[in-house]
Amino acid sequence: MTITFFLQALEVLAFITSIYYYRKNSTRYTLYLVLFLGLTVFSECFGWYAYFVKEGEFLYFLKGTPFEKNYWYFNSYLIVSMLFYINYFKGYYQSKRFIKFINIVSISFLLGAILYLIFTDIFFTGFSPFTMIGGTLLVFLSVALYYLELLNSNRILKVHKTLPFYVSVAALIWHLCATPLMIYSYYFSNSLDPEFVKLYRIVLNSSNIFMYSIYIVGFLVCSREKDLY
Repeated sequence: MTITFFLQALEVLAFITSIYYYRKNSTRYTLYLVLFLGLTVFSECFGWYAYFVKEGEFLYFLKGTPFEKNYWYFNSYLIVSMLFYINYFKGYYQSKRFIKFINIVSISFLLGAILYLIFTDIFFTGFSPFTMIGGTLLVFLSVALYYLELLNSNRILKVHKTLPFYVSVAALIWHLCATPLMIYSYYFSNSLDPEFVKLYRIVLNSSNIFMYSIYIVGFLVCSREKDLY
Protein backbone atom coordinates (compact mmCIF):
# COMPACT_ATOMS: atom_id res chain seq x y z
CA MET A 1 0.00 0.00 0.00
CA THR A 2 2.92 2.34 0.70
CA ILE A 3 4.16 2.24 -2.89
CA THR A 4 0.59 2.78 -4.14
CA PHE A 5 0.15 5.94 -2.12
CA PHE A 6 3.62 7.10 -3.17
CA LEU A 7 2.72 6.64 -6.83
CA GLN A 8 -0.56 8.51 -6.45
CA ALA A 9 1.27 11.32 -4.65
CA LEU A 10 3.73 11.44 -7.54
CA GLU A 11 0.85 11.60 -10.05
CA VAL A 12 -0.73 14.48 -8.15
CA LEU A 13 2.64 16.27 -7.96
CA ALA A 14 3.08 15.88 -11.73
CA PHE A 15 -0.39 17.33 -12.25
CA ILE A 16 0.38 20.28 -9.96
CA THR A 17 3.70 21.03 -11.69
CA SER A 18 1.93 20.84 -15.06
CA ILE A 19 -0.41 23.62 -13.91
CA TYR A 20 2.62 25.61 -12.74
CA TYR A 21 4.22 25.17 -16.18
CA TYR A 22 1.00 26.08 -17.99
CA ARG A 23 0.79 29.39 -16.12
CA LYS A 24 4.11 30.31 -17.73
CA ASN A 25 3.56 28.70 -21.15
CA SER A 26 -0.12 28.82 -22.00
CA THR A 27 -0.23 26.88 -25.27
CA ARG A 28 -3.09 24.73 -26.51
CA TYR A 29 -1.21 21.44 -26.44
CA THR A 30 0.16 22.19 -22.98
CA LEU A 31 -3.44 22.64 -21.83
CA TYR A 32 -4.28 19.25 -23.34
CA LEU A 33 -1.41 17.73 -21.37
CA VAL A 34 -2.61 19.34 -18.13
CA LEU A 35 -6.14 18.06 -18.70
CA PHE A 36 -4.84 14.59 -19.53
CA LEU A 37 -2.81 14.42 -16.32
CA GLY A 38 -5.86 15.58 -14.38
CA LEU A 39 -7.91 12.82 -16.02
CA THR A 40 -5.18 10.31 -15.13
CA VAL A 41 -5.27 11.28 -11.46
CA PHE A 42 -9.06 10.95 -11.45
CA SER A 43 -8.89 7.60 -13.26
CA GLU A 44 -6.44 6.13 -10.79
CA CYS A 45 -8.59 7.23 -7.86
CA PHE A 46 -11.81 5.98 -9.45
CA GLY A 47 -10.21 2.66 -10.30
CA TRP A 48 -9.87 1.97 -6.60
CA TYR A 49 -13.60 1.22 -6.42
CA ALA A 50 -12.83 -2.44 -7.25
CA TYR A 51 -11.05 -2.73 -3.90
CA PHE A 52 -14.40 -2.23 -2.15
CA VAL A 53 -16.22 -4.94 -4.09
CA LYS A 54 -15.89 -7.57 -1.40
CA GLU A 55 -17.91 -8.86 1.50
CA GLY A 56 -18.43 -6.26 4.17
CA GLU A 57 -17.67 -3.31 1.89
CA PHE A 58 -20.21 -0.84 0.50
CA LEU A 59 -19.79 -1.94 -3.14
CA TYR A 60 -20.29 -5.63 -2.46
CA PHE A 61 -23.51 -5.52 -4.51
CA LEU A 62 -21.27 -5.41 -7.63
CA LYS A 63 -19.89 -8.85 -6.79
CA GLY A 64 -20.59 -11.28 -9.62
CA THR A 65 -21.42 -8.50 -12.12
CA PRO A 66 -19.30 -7.40 -15.10
CA PHE A 67 -18.34 -4.33 -13.07
CA GLU A 68 -16.73 -6.34 -10.29
CA LYS A 69 -13.33 -5.65 -11.87
CA ASN A 70 -12.25 -2.26 -13.20
CA TYR A 71 -11.08 -3.54 -16.59
CA TRP A 72 -14.07 -1.91 -18.33
CA TYR A 73 -13.03 1.47 -17.01
CA PHE A 74 -9.33 1.21 -17.75
CA ASN A 75 -9.99 -0.17 -21.25
CA SER A 76 -11.90 3.05 -21.90
CA TYR A 77 -9.16 5.15 -20.33
CA LEU A 78 -6.43 3.38 -22.33
CA ILE A 79 -8.07 4.37 -25.62
CA VAL A 80 -8.14 8.01 -24.50
CA SER A 81 -4.55 7.76 -23.27
CA MET A 82 -3.24 6.30 -26.51
CA LEU A 83 -5.10 8.89 -28.60
CA PHE A 84 -3.70 11.66 -26.43
CA TYR A 85 -0.08 10.61 -26.90
CA ILE A 86 -0.54 9.93 -30.61
CA ASN A 87 -1.97 13.42 -31.16
CA TYR A 88 0.05 15.39 -28.60
CA PHE A 89 3.21 15.38 -30.72
CA LYS A 90 1.17 16.30 -33.78
CA GLY A 91 0.93 19.79 -32.29
CA TYR A 92 4.68 20.20 -32.79
CA TYR A 93 4.87 18.97 -36.37
CA GLN A 94 5.71 21.41 -39.13
CA SER A 95 4.86 18.98 -41.93
CA LYS A 96 1.21 19.06 -43.03
CA ARG A 97 1.73 15.59 -44.48
CA PHE A 98 2.65 14.23 -41.05
CA ILE A 99 -0.34 15.96 -39.46
CA LYS A 100 -2.75 14.52 -42.03
CA PHE A 101 -1.26 11.05 -41.58
CA ILE A 102 -1.64 11.15 -37.79
CA ASN A 103 -5.25 12.30 -38.15
CA ILE A 104 -6.01 9.30 -40.36
CA VAL A 105 -4.31 6.73 -38.12
CA SER A 106 -6.00 8.21 -35.02
CA ILE A 107 -9.46 7.73 -36.49
CA SER A 108 -8.55 4.25 -37.72
CA PHE A 109 -7.19 3.28 -34.30
CA LEU A 110 -10.28 4.61 -32.49
CA LEU A 111 -12.66 2.67 -34.73
CA GLY A 112 -10.55 -0.49 -34.48
CA ALA A 113 -10.28 -0.29 -30.70
CA ILE A 114 -14.04 0.19 -30.26
CA LEU A 115 -14.91 -2.63 -32.65
CA TYR A 116 -12.49 -4.98 -30.90
CA LEU A 117 -14.14 -4.27 -27.55
CA ILE A 118 -17.60 -4.79 -29.04
CA PHE A 119 -16.89 -8.11 -30.75
CA THR A 120 -14.78 -9.73 -28.01
CA ASP A 121 -15.35 -10.33 -24.29
CA ILE A 122 -12.15 -8.54 -23.25
CA PHE A 123 -13.88 -5.32 -22.16
CA PHE A 124 -14.78 -6.73 -18.73
CA THR A 125 -12.12 -9.43 -18.38
CA GLY A 126 -8.71 -7.94 -19.21
CA PHE A 127 -6.74 -5.24 -20.98
CA SER A 128 -7.46 -5.05 -24.71
CA PRO A 129 -4.47 -6.40 -26.70
CA PHE A 130 -5.57 -4.38 -29.72
CA THR A 131 -5.56 -1.13 -27.74
CA MET A 132 -2.24 -1.89 -26.06
CA ILE A 133 -0.33 -3.18 -29.10
CA GLY A 134 -1.88 -0.93 -31.76
CA GLY A 135 -1.79 2.13 -29.52
CA THR A 136 1.81 1.56 -28.46
CA LEU A 137 2.99 1.15 -32.03
CA LEU A 138 1.24 4.36 -33.04
CA VAL A 139 2.69 6.22 -30.04
CA PHE A 140 6.16 5.09 -31.14
CA LEU A 141 5.36 6.22 -34.68
CA SER A 142 4.11 9.61 -33.50
CA VAL A 143 7.26 10.14 -31.43
CA ALA A 144 9.46 8.97 -34.33
CA LEU A 145 7.93 11.59 -36.62
CA TYR A 146 8.51 14.21 -33.92
CA TYR A 147 12.18 13.19 -33.66
CA LEU A 148 12.49 13.21 -37.45
CA GLU A 149 11.33 16.80 -37.58
CA LEU A 150 13.73 17.73 -34.80
CA LEU A 151 16.64 16.30 -36.78
CA ASN A 152 15.67 18.43 -39.76
CA SER A 153 15.55 21.68 -37.80
CA ASN A 154 17.69 23.77 -35.48
CA ARG A 155 15.36 22.92 -32.58
CA ILE A 156 17.51 19.84 -31.98
CA LEU A 157 20.14 22.13 -30.41
CA LYS A 158 17.79 23.08 -27.55
CA VAL A 159 15.71 19.93 -27.35
CA HIS A 160 16.56 19.43 -23.66
CA LYS A 161 14.74 22.68 -22.93
CA THR A 162 11.50 21.71 -24.67
CA LEU A 163 8.62 19.96 -22.90
CA PRO A 164 7.65 17.57 -25.75
CA PHE A 165 11.08 15.97 -25.48
CA TYR A 166 10.51 15.01 -21.85
CA VAL A 167 7.00 13.81 -22.63
CA SER A 168 8.35 11.66 -25.47
CA VAL A 169 10.99 10.01 -23.27
CA ALA A 170 8.44 9.29 -20.54
CA ALA A 171 5.90 7.92 -23.04
CA LEU A 172 8.40 5.68 -24.86
CA ILE A 173 9.83 4.11 -21.71
CA TRP A 174 6.42 3.53 -20.11
CA HIS A 175 4.83 1.93 -23.16
CA LEU A 176 7.90 -0.16 -23.89
CA CYS A 177 7.99 -1.59 -20.35
CA ALA A 178 4.32 -1.74 -19.37
CA THR A 179 2.59 -2.85 -22.57
CA PRO A 180 3.93 -6.44 -22.75
CA LEU A 181 3.08 -7.11 -19.11
CA MET A 182 -0.41 -5.63 -19.35
CA ILE A 183 -1.12 -7.86 -22.36
CA TYR A 184 0.12 -11.02 -20.65
CA SER A 185 -1.72 -10.19 -17.42
CA TYR A 186 -4.89 -11.47 -19.12
CA TYR A 187 -3.38 -14.91 -19.64
CA PHE A 188 -1.90 -15.12 -16.15
CA SER A 189 -4.98 -13.81 -14.33
CA ASN A 190 -6.51 -17.27 -13.90
CA SER A 191 -3.37 -19.00 -12.68
CA LEU A 192 -2.38 -16.16 -10.36
CA ASP A 193 1.27 -16.97 -10.95
CA PRO A 194 3.02 -15.35 -7.94
CA GLU A 195 6.26 -14.75 -9.84
CA PHE A 196 4.45 -13.01 -12.67
CA VAL A 197 2.40 -10.90 -10.27
CA LYS A 198 5.60 -9.85 -8.49
CA LEU A 199 7.33 -8.98 -11.76
CA TYR A 200 4.22 -7.19 -13.02
CA ARG A 201 4.06 -4.96 -9.95
CA ILE A 202 7.79 -4.18 -9.93
CA VAL A 203 7.96 -3.24 -13.62
CA LEU A 204 4.68 -1.31 -13.66
CA ASN A 205 5.50 0.61 -10.48
CA SER A 206 9.02 1.38 -11.69
CA SER A 207 7.67 2.54 -15.07
CA ASN A 208 5.15 4.84 -13.39
CA ILE A 209 7.75 6.28 -11.04
CA PHE A 210 10.09 6.96 -13.95
CA MET A 211 7.37 8.48 -16.12
CA TYR A 212 5.99 10.88 -13.54
CA SER A 213 9.47 11.82 -12.35
CA ILE A 214 10.40 12.74 -15.94
CA TYR A 215 7.21 14.77 -16.22
CA ILE A 216 8.00 16.69 -13.04
CA VAL A 217 11.61 17.36 -14.09
CA GLY A 218 10.45 18.44 -17.55
CA PHE A 219 7.86 20.86 -16.20
CA LEU A 220 10.33 22.43 -13.76
CA VAL A 221 13.21 22.70 -16.25
CA CYS A 222 11.08 24.03 -19.11
CA SER A 223 9.20 26.49 -16.91
CA ARG A 224 12.42 28.51 -16.75
CA GLU A 225 12.56 28.74 -20.53
CA LYS A 226 10.52 30.69 -23.04
CA ASP A 227 8.34 28.62 -25.37
CA LEU A 228 10.75 27.48 -28.11
CA TYR A 229 7.98 26.51 -30.56
